Amino acid sequence: MTQAFSLLRRPPALRRSWQFVPGMDQAAHQAAVEGMADVVVADLEEFTRPEDRPVARQRLHDLFAACKAAGKVAAVRINKLEEDGHDDLAGIMAAAPQAILLPHSEHAEQIAALDAAITEWEVKCGLNAGQTEIIPTLESALALVNCTPVLRASPRVSACLLAAEDLSADLWLERSATGTALYAIRQRFVVECRAAGVLAIDCPFNFKNEDAFKADLTWARSVGLQAKCVVNARQTPVVHEYFSPSAAEVAEAEAVLAKAASQDASTPDALWVDGPVAATARRVVKRAALFAAYEQDSRGA
Repeated sequence: MTQAFSLLRRPPALRRSWQFVPGMDQAAHQAAVEGMADVVVADLEEFTRPEDRPVARQRLHDLFAACKAAGKVAAVRINKLEEDGHDDLAGIMAAAPQAILLPHSEHAEQIAALDAAITEWEVKCGLNAGQTEIIPTLESALALVNCTPVLRASPRVSACLLAAEDLSADLWLERSATGTALYAIRQRFVVECRAAGVLAIDCPFNFKNEDAFKADLTWARSVGLQAKCVVNARQTPVVHEYFSPSAAEVAEAEAVLAKAASQDASTPDALWVDGPVAATARRVVKRAALFAAYEQDSRGA
C-alpha cells in the first residue's frame, strides 16, 4: 500500500482490535466509542435485520463522527452489492466511513465493483479521492483460493479479515477452543496478506474460555498475526496486551540486542545470542517504536 493516511487515522499496521457492533444498537455504539478498540466496525450484514437497515444507516452517521473524535477508525461492514450493498453505500457514504468491509469476497471483480461504487460516492459527497479503504472478508474455500487477486484488485485494500464460522461451515471443520482446526488456514492467510502488503485480521475467538483465548493469541502472535476481530468487548484489552509490545518486552529485547552487538568469537555458547533471537528482538523494538511515533503524532495533530 502506498496510500497516505492522516495522522489522526491509526495506520493499518497498528490496528490491533476490530470490534464489531450491530448497526441498530446505539448503546453498543456508545460503549464501543468509549471502549479500547482501535477500530469500530458497524455491521449492516449479519448483525442487522434487513428491515432495520434504513434506520441503522442513519444511526451510523453519529457513530462515525464519534469514532473519529475519539481517535478510532470508523468502519462498516456492508452487504454484498448484489444484495443491499448499494443501498448501504447510499445511506452511509455522506458520513465518510474510513473503511468498508465486504462480506463473502471471493472474486477480484467484487472488489473492483465496490471500488468503482465508492469512487462515485466520494465524488458525490465531496470526499477526497481514494480516502475510503476496502477490507475484503474471506468466508469460503473459494475465497482462500482466490485470495491473491482479491487483495490486489484495488489500491484501496488496506487489510483483510478471515472469517471463522462461515468458513468453518464451508470446510466442514470441527472447531474447538484449541483452534487447531484453523491453524493451517490462518498461517496461509498471514502469508497471503504479507505478500499483498495488507494487514491480516485474524478470525474471532468465539469460545467462553479465557485461558484458551490467551493460548490462541500466543500462537497467533508467533505466526505473525497482529490484529484480531472482536465481538466480545472484554477481549479487546487482552488482544492489545498480546499484539503490542509491553515495556518489559521492549526492555528485554533491547538487552538481547545489546548482548548480540557485544558478542565475539570469545563469547561462550551458553551466552551466545543466535541470529533468529536477535531478529525477533529487533521486530519487537521496531513495533514499539511505531506505536510510540503514532501516539506522539496523534498528540501533536
